[in-house]
This record gives sequence, C-alpha cells and structure tokens, in this order.
Amino acid sequence: MIALAAVVLQAVVASGFSPPLETPLRVTSESIRRERGVTRRVISAKRIVFHRAPGGYLAELTVEPQKPGDDADHAAIAFANGIAQLAGRKLVFELDVRGRVTAMRDQAGAYAAILRAVRSLTPTGRDPGSVASAKRIAALLGALERLPPDRQFAMLASMVASPIAADIVAEGAGPPRAVRVPAASPYGTMQLDGLRAVREAGGALEVSVSAVGEARIDGAGGAATGELTLDTLRRVDPRTGLLLESHEAVRTVLDDGSLASERVTITRVERLKVS
Repeated sequence: MIALAAVVLQAVVASGFSPPLETPLRVTSESIRRERGVTRRVISAKRIVFHRAPGGYLAELTVEPQKPGDDADHAAIAFANGIAQLAGRKLVFELDVRGRVTAMRDQAGAYAAILRAVRSLTPTGRDPGSVASAKRIAALLGALERLPPDRQFAMLASMVASPIAADIVAEGAGPPRAVRVPAASPYGTMQLDGLRAVREAGGALEVSVSAVGEARIDGAGGAATGELTLDTLRRVDPRTGLLLESHEAVRTVLDDGSLASERVTITRVERLKVS
C-alpha cells in the first residue's frame, strides 16, 4: 500500500498537475472586443471542483449565472450566451494524472442544451434588423449542429482545460525561444512568428508570448493591409499546475496606424473558502 502511494505521488510530481481536491475554484474571464468602432463585452464565471479518481481526477464544473453579452447575434457572444444557459447544471469531466481531459459524462445532453440556448436567441420580429440577426444566428446554429462528436468534445472540454497549465510546470523556466503560434481575429486565423519565454517570478511561473504577422482585410472599399499582433502573459502556480491569471491581447493595426480590431481577455482563478 505504501509502495503504491509512493508511485502515485511520483506520477503526480512528474506530471506537473496536483490540483487542490474537494475545494471550489472560481474562474472568471472578461473579454472585450473592439471592431469597426463597436465595443462588445462578455463576462463569464464558472466553478470547478477536482476529485481524485482511478487513473487521475474528476472535475465537476458549474457555470455561474450571468447577464447576456451585448449584441447577442454576434457569433462569439451568441455562443457564450448559449454556454451561460448551462448555469446551475453540473458538468463532469474525466482527467488523467497530467490534467488532460479524456472524457465527459453526458456530453450529448450538455451539447443539446447549448444548441437549444443558441436557438432561443433567434429574434421573431419581421423588421430588417431582426431578419438579419435571425440569419446570423441560424448560420451559427447550423455550424454547431454539423460539428462531429469529437469536435463537440473539444469545445466542451476547453471549459475545464483552460485553467490547467501542467505542461508549463513540467517544462519549467527557460530562456526565450522562437515560436509560431495561431492568432484569431475577425478577419481569420493566422500563424504568427514570435518569442516565448518562461521565468520564475514571485513564486509563480510567468509565460510570455509576443508574436506578429502581416494582416489583410478585405472590405467593400477594397483590400487593406496591416499587422496582426499577439501578446500574452500567463501566471501559473507551480505547486498545482493551475493558472493564477492570464492576459491576452490580439490587435489588428492597419498600415495607416488605425486600429481595425482588438480583443483583450483577462482570466483569473481564485480558491474559494469552504464553509
């Protein structure tokens, strides 16, 4: 029995993942999007409780109620509003010892609930604005309905995987190195070249990425060119392999210096007191 416990402990240390057990964690995220003079804001919060399980962990995730995001027919906001409709429903994920999500219980039921929620956002008015909004939501709903089960799983699993950073703990601090990373903007997803560094700071591991690439924007007035930049900073607890906080900014700046789009996302993880 002692030998078995030693093996389990060694696996946990090597994996870089050792979350607090039976302790609620609150993950809050605020995303601010600016595009063509319009600012949209989405705020979300969820609670996660980790439990020991054979072969790894169980993670129970509960979405907290939230106010619907602005401009509900915008694709990203409509999906976020759909996720919000899961509020109060306990989602259970299975993880291995490295913190990788391997399965979800009742995946079909959770995904069906999201589809129903997105469908409920469809306006019923006959005015031009409502008709256009209904078409955009219908297009999003169609894309979600066509996703195969493995893509559905990846989307749902990201809810619990986003605050897990065991790979960074296992990697440890190191000098800057060249990387090629994806960055999504309203004008498409691009691969950007940049630098990534991991350093120790104040008892945490800090991971920074700065990358840049050329951007092309096609519009009614013709094509415009500019620069797409990605800057991220993540602080990770090396004792647990969980995120403490992260800041990410993706910006598209045209050659004339004007800002075409910007997305700033701030995420924080806090341990709640158990009453």
